[in-house]
Amino acid sequence: MITKLLVANRGEIARRIMRSAHGLGIDCVAVCSDPDAGAPHVAEADEVVRLAGSTPAETYLRVDALVAAAVAAGADAVHPGYGFLSEDAGFARACGDAGLVFVGPPPDVIAAMGSKLAAKATMAGAGVPVLPTVLVPAERRPDEGSLVEAATDLGWPVLVKASAGGGGRGMRVVEGPDDLADAVASATREAAAAFGDGTVFLEPYIARPRHVEVQILGDTHGTVVHLFERECSIQRRHQKIVEECPSPAVTDALRTEICATAVTAARAIGYVGAGTVEFLLLADGSFAFLEVNTRLQVEHPVTEMVTGLDLVRLQLLVAEGRPLPPEALDPPRHGHAIEVRLYAEDPTLSWQPSAGHLHRFSLPGESGVRVDSGVEDGSDVSPYYDPMLAKVIAHGPTRVEAARTLAGVLDRAQIHGVTTNRDLLVRILRHPEFLSADIDTGFLVRHDPAVLGAPKATPEVERLHAVAAALAAQADRRRHAPVLEGLPSGWRNNPSQLQTCTFAGRSDEIDVGYRFDRTGRCAEVAIDGAARTDIDVTACTADTAVLSVDGVIRHYRIHRVGTTTWVDGPDGSSTLEEVPRFAVPGSQLAAGALVAPLPGTVVKVTVAPGDPVLVGDTLIAIEAMKMEHEVKATASGTVTEVHVVAGEQVESGRLLVVIAPDETVG
Repeated sequence: MITKLLVANRGEIARRIMRSAHGLGIDCVAVCSDPDAGAPHVAEADEVVRLAGSTPAETYLRVDALVAAAVAAGADAVHPGYGFLSEDAGFARACGDAGLVFVGPPPDVIAAMGSKLAAKATMAGAGVPVLPTVLVPAERRPDEGSLVEAATDLGWPVLVKASAGGGGRGMRVVEGPDDLADAVASATREAAAAFGDGTVFLEPYIARPRHVEVQILGDTHGTVVHLFERECSIQRRHQKIVEECPSPAVTDALRTEICATAVTAARAIGYVGAGTVEFLLLADGSFAFLEVNTRLQVEHPVTEMVTGLDLVRLQLLVAEGRPLPPEALDPPRHGHAIEVRLYAEDPTLSWQPSAGHLHRFSLPGESGVRVDSGVEDGSDVSPYYDPMLAKVIAHGPTRVEAARTLAGVLDRAQIHGVTTNRDLLVRILRHPEFLSADIDTGFLVRHDPAVLGAPKATPEVERLHAVAAALAAQADRRRHAPVLEGLPSGWRNNPSQLQTCTFAGRSDEIDVGYRFDRTGRCAEVAIDGAARTDIDVTACTADTAVLSVDGVIRHYRIHRVGTTTWVDGPDGSSTLEEVPRFAVPGSQLAAGALVAPLPGTVVKVTVAPGDPVLVGDTLIAIEAMKMEHEVKATASGTVTEVHVVAGEQVESGRLLVVIAPDETVG
């Protein structure tokens, strides 16, 4: 019996595992890197072991440190969660060698499925349908022509995939021969950084498949079952962001076939524990094996909400050697569940991650809605790890009802301090194609993420939000006034000019003017110098503002930290920075200066002083939040300064490159 469990992970999944473990009366030991010292999963653990360092390689990817932590804390079992070392056979083996129960399949099973190439060969031998593949040799450049020839035989476009990884890392779509070498090099680098193994391979790129996976569960007594299928077709960068159970594309007959195939695959490798067999579902109803994930999946909550099972609890029971309980052998399937992954990233800027301090994280509670979060108010979103903040899941009698509920909860959320993909998720959930179940992995290719992910608050709405921010700020100042705090803001014996302030919005500065009369009522509002007679201020406090615009009343929630104000309302959310009346000399960057969009490690510098560049040319590549992010030229010209080198750590806002405009270039 497991009495003390070390959770070898962080964030949302660490909290999720501890919740089920505590429900079974199991004590939990957390591990934490230096940036995670104040994280929620640390506070919720019974004991904590610090892992010195910041990066995954220094902390959560160190087999020796994690095993030592478990032994030092007196744990008798280790749960790896997902990501990090969850599919590392060496880690599972090291746990066993130390006398620790590894909550997952045996090391040999993990090793067999750890290589996508080996896994596909095994599955083909078991009669499971697979796609053809081409291994990319480690020394590919001396024989580049043969690789292009092999890719041509597969048929363009092709997909470069990391053999050791998942989650979209080390994956690139290649449209033609000219792009193959760069795509292979980039995918190899990313795979090596994320998984410690840069092996990549090619397979045909299927343009519009659906991504369907089957939850499997096996015990040590030879029983293997499936817990139905999930659909994960809505993806960005080949990484899932919307998942649901059941799949709207799977008929009862197809469900029987694909789930039976998944069980066959699991039995072929002697699977034990919770895992997932993933397939591509083609338009003609056929399917092809993708991989086996030998761990708990990020999207497991949708299966839990439809079946009523606790998959982490079942994992722990299996790890203790118990047979699968009766409720897991033939579970019911009720209603529909949809999960979205809420990321700290900007879909309008090529999914650029956003690190920073989370001043507020609040989602409204609704019946049938579950929030699995790794953060809370006051959390720091680190540049060192995956940018997922939370998984938000809704269950309803029907798919449409679940989607509507989930979209509404996200729409009313307050998330302050980092940029998120919230508006993108809301628009996906409300999109006619999604609601009609006409989806596939190309959804975000057909529909521009920069459009779907654009802030709900339009520029005109942002101006209204600036009025709300200005009124709340003056109310806050009056509340803290040392004298005569009962007087209306800006009170004068002879009222004259408006009180004014300026906010920096998303793309422009907004000037707001307002005047209160002797009764304390806001009698006049102006935006950018123009009087707005259509705006009537119904009420305002330091935390709320009620504005009537053309007779429509809207309530706004205001949150102010320093000079930053967040405004949330039914027409969207805005982040506004109050502009100081007098700028600090020398605080402006020179024209043509490019800065680091987020903290990270410079992995590539492609230019030097004197080089000509064109708009869109890649200048720098920065690795952050487990992905590579390219800094591109925003104007054509000549590089005059390069301030970083490969391997250097940079902070957000660090000056990278300066380009002098050059009319002769391009």
